[in-house]
Amino acid sequence: MAGRPRKKAAGSKKVKPSGPVPCAVLWGLDPSSEKGAAVRAVLKETGVVARTVLPERLGDPVGAFARLPGFRPALVPYAGPVPAVEEFVLLCGLSDAQVNEFLARSREVGCVVGAKALLTKANRAWPLVQLISAVAAEHAQLAE
Repeated sequence: MAGRPRKKAAGSKKVKPSGPVPCAVLWGLDPSSEKGAAVRAVLKETGVVARTVLPERLGDPVGAFARLPGFRPALVPYAGPVPAVEEFVLLCGLSDAQVNEFLARSREVGCVVGAKALLTKANRAWPLVQLISAVAAEHAQLAE
């Protein structure tokens, strides 16, 4: 019959897209170093994907690392100064429980990273280098 909608086949259910996978963006934590390997192991245990930042990607928006819709890597590689902070972790899309588990496990294993941030609506459009610098400045103020 023309114009009549078809019935859906049994078991064919619309699936909502799951969204970006929880990830951690790592700066200054070489996978071959002891601390870098330990951080990656903790992330893997908590089901979080680790993404290593290369210096030429420091100008990319934070949302691009999290693979948020509408965010793309910068068109040109970053050529500015490298952040003064030695290591940095940006946690993207983690639940509160995952964040707490990551922090607790990091302390247990002895691989605590000083400069850390969470992806937020406020910082997702920032270039990563700007976020790293802002977090480093906050740490410096708190240390005074």
